[in-house]
Amino acid sequence: MKRIYNLDKFRGFTIISMVLFHLCYDINLYIDLGYYNNILINKIWQLSIAVSFFLVSGISSNFLSSCDNIVRGIKTSILGFLVTTITYIFVKDQLIIFGVLNCLGISMIITGIIKKYINLDKKFWWVFIILFIVTYSVPHKRILSLTLPSSIYEMNLFFLGFPSNSFYSTDYFPIIPWVFIFISGYLMGKILIQKNFYNLYGKDNLLAKIGQHSIQIYLFHQPILYILVYLFFKLKK
Repeated sequence: MKRIYNLDKFRGFTIISMVLFHLCYDINLYIDLGYYNNILINKIWQLSIAVSFFLVSGISSNFLSSCDNIVRGIKTSILGFLVTTITYIFVKDQLIIFGVLNCLGISMIITGIIKKYINLDKKFWWVFIILFIVTYSVPHKRILSLTLPSSIYEMNLFFLGFPSNSFYSTDYFPIIPWVFIFISGYLMGKILIQKNFYNLYGKDNLLAKIGQHSIQIYLFHQPILYILVYLFFKLKK
């Protein structure tokens, strides 16, 4: 099947946004940018990046078979566990447990199963957006989660979205609520296909090429950025 460069461009734009976001994070270690207290930077910008990744990955799942989605999900999950292992060994203060790659991988597997056995109506894509919004506070133990029994969190089902008080991860994307955004993207993809999105491939360019290597950039950009920022401020002294 011909590559859909428009999806690559969307993914490329998102990965650039993520790199800039993490660059601000690294610089904030040396200069106070108000990173942690700035809602626009630390919440809205971060959320827009994550939602974009899950939506475009969900859309892309339409162009793979159920089996291919499951295989892709397993491979992505393995990369996620690799990230956990590396951060545990080398940078424990930046430990990542069930980060974005783990959740994307599980979402791919779940969507692959849905694609094979459940015929979800594409017109209900908005239902999963609402589910995401309603359950967004659950992992953070706010609003809706206040009505849930505390015993759920004591079990530390962090992968589902019920972390214990002792759970810690610098990059945390539990199944609830993020799988809902992924499934919504999957259903949006059905609509795009119906509207002859296949005829809107777009053209290959630098942005598309960046999108085609999003996993590699995700895995290696932060160590590179951290070293460059460290050297910059070290030499500046």
